[in-house]
Amino acid sequence: MIQPELGKKIAELRQAKGLTQTELAEMCNLGIRTIQRIESSEVNPRSFTLRVIFASLDYRIEEKPVKNKFIMKTSDYLNRLLTGDFDNISIGKTTEVYLKKAFIAGIISLFLGLVMAGLDIQRSNGDLSVLTAVFYVSLKIILIILSVFYLGGFIVLGSKFKNHILIISSLISIFATIIFSFYEIFSLFYDAVEKQTIDGGKSITFGILEIVFGIGLLRLVKSYGGSASITGIFNVIEGFFFLTVIFWFVGAILTIPTQIFEIILLYTAYKYPQLLKTET
Repeated sequence: MIQPELGKKIAELRQAKGLTQTELAEMCNLGIRTIQRIESSEVNPRSFTLRVIFASLDYRIEEKPVKNKFIMKTSDYLNRLLTGDFDNISIGKTTEVYLKKAFIAGIISLFLGLVMAGLDIQRSNGDLSVLTAVFYVSLKIILIILSVFYLGGFIVLGSKFKNHILIISSLISIFATIIFSFYEIFSLFYDAVEKQTIDGGKSITFGILEIVFGIGLLRLVKSYGGSASITGIFNVIEGFFFLTVIFWFVGAILTIPTQIFEIILLYTAYKYPQLLKTET
């Protein structure tokens, strides 16, 4: 079924059950605007969203059972990350789940990041054994996955506050992390004479991203006060040192307190979802 028939069908089913658009939106844990746009044929809903709506209306549709519940949820989450589309998720359990995952991922990545820093020092000294190299690669991949969920929390915040600076800088940071991490992995297996140049480019890239990301966080001050202010300032200062390349190690040291402040901000957003209703 496609638009406009789809929108008409949902409207008919909703009216037959005596539900308003607001009531249906609450049942599906979606934004009222999402229901309105679907029924007016303005958008074609994702398959996951469509299943939720039809299930709430007790309407069965034939579909190929190709995905389990975990894959469906993960796929939907990744789709939202790529598009920054969290603004049509109602403030409630779903938003709290996203922010809680980001908060937990941040804590884990903070500790694993310290382990990775030690391995990077070993690598620079040429002391990585075969077994250590395997652990190094595994840890890099784990940190990539954690960064997706961690930075995803800031995409959620950016979407809720229409903070496009925060959304874009978080998305680019995810892609930059993936690209540079895989380079670090592949460069283990050959004589990477270009590594010093790549490392300089990495420092400049993340320097710019941290500064822009910090500016995005500073735009949350109205809702999160000093927590957003301190976190944003630390990000900007950290980014400045990375940007110099020469003083990258200062930025690396500042990464620890900066991430701690970011985690605190995510915890605040997760613990007090009512703050998400505040206009910036």
